[in-house]
Amino acid sequence: MNRILFRKLSLVSVVALVACSMRGMSPPATSAAGVAGNGDVPFMNANPIRQLCPPTDTPQRMQCFASVRTDFSPTEVAAAETGPQAEHCYFSGGYCAIDLQNAYNLPSLSKGAGKTVAIVDAYGYKHAASDLAVYRKQMGLKACGTAGGCLRILNQQGHPSPLPPEPPPSNDWRGEESLDLDMVSAICPNCKIILIQANNDYTSNLYSGVQRAGILGAKYIGASWGSGPEGSDNSIFRQAGVVIAAAAGDNGGGGRYHGGPIQPCTYSHVICVGGTHLVIANNKRGWSETVWNDWTFDYCNGPCGATGSACSTKIAKPSWQTDTGCHMRSAADTSATASLRSPVIVYNSEIGCGASNWCAFGGTSASTQIIAAVFALAGNAASQMGGTYLWKHHAGNMNDVTLGNNLDANLGVKCASSVTYICTARAGFDGPTGWGTPSGDTAF
Repeated sequence: MNRILFRKLSLVSVVALVACSMRGMSPPATSAAGVAGNGDVPFMNANPIRQLCPPTDTPQRMQCFASVRTDFSPTEVAAAETGPQAEHCYFSGGYCAIDLQNAYNLPSLSKGAGKTVAIVDAYGYKHAASDLAVYRKQMGLKACGTAGGCLRILNQQGHPSPLPPEPPPSNDWRGEESLDLDMVSAICPNCKIILIQANNDYTSNLYSGVQRAGILGAKYIGASWGSGPEGSDNSIFRQAGVVIAAAAGDNGGGGRYHGGPIQPCTYSHVICVGGTHLVIANNKRGWSETVWNDWTFDYCNGPCGATGSACSTKIAKPSWQTDTGCHMRSAADTSATASLRSPVIVYNSEIGCGASNWCAFGGTSASTQIIAAVFALAGNAASQMGGTYLWKHHAGNMNDVTLGNNLDANLGVKCASSVTYICTARAGFDGPTGWGTPSGDTAF
């Protein structure tokens, strides 16, 4: 997909915002960031991020890993294109579908037909279909609605009604659902989508949703939520010929924010997905990535997010894992963009992102659904057993992420593992980013 990406200059305030983010670098004159710059949008106040779902204190409930910027909203700087696929992104302050497809060199236009991705989330979201329609139209993606059967919205029993009630404002899974729908659409616009809305965020209900997704025939399932401490392995996540991607979490590699091993990410038959910070670069790829760690930047002096990682304390090492430092299940396996400083653009008319309803999102919820959809593009579900295929085919087919960690000594975030590479990037496999990010779909 060799398109020339450009965006027109946005409002003066956003120009100044991104100019501050350049930090002495010499980025291209124009970029997929929306204005001159490298795509990094710095935090502008002491509370720049709203974590939509609070951490849970029990494994009986799950936390969604979607977060949204509160200090700005993406700005539309030109009219959207019409047609089967937008050639450019006409927003400032975040990445559009075309940016993500380009960054990961994905065959999004030519593959995915006949494949179904299931998204399992909690609670209702009454504007899910209509909000998705706005996103897909603005991004130049083909329509995917309920009338034609492309999009199915079901309860955890697999029925279209009754759907569960909407979540409480303090535990707002509506943003999670819009992020998930938009990321799957961005990566695999030819895929069909099943959105399963569990009754609430109780683990038993979300796990029932995952089980139901497999029964309904979805071969690719995204679970962008989790909690600790770990439990034992779970047979619901061992479905023959089904790829289940789960989030590594947004709370770092350990410490006070409930980082370290979480379920279902560390289950032995799950693809555990970490997060990166994706920016424009003057290199052959045109992009570069480091470990997602937003804790120490700009005004953010609290839990503004960092990718999870783990050396499991409960789950035995799967036969397909070949790293030798961690003798139990290592996580993550792969990764994609998740940083709130280089956010993805999402449309949601319910959660309040300004007058336009365009939001700047991040978190390993974003990376999880990106990876689930990449697996759908590859279409190899029948030959998958956990991460076996990925671990065998990563060489030459992944963008190795070698810089960064998910720790912060000032915030008391220390690695839960004594194995250095579990929390610190290195060449080859590491905990925060796994084998790296997609470079095409061959490894999947």
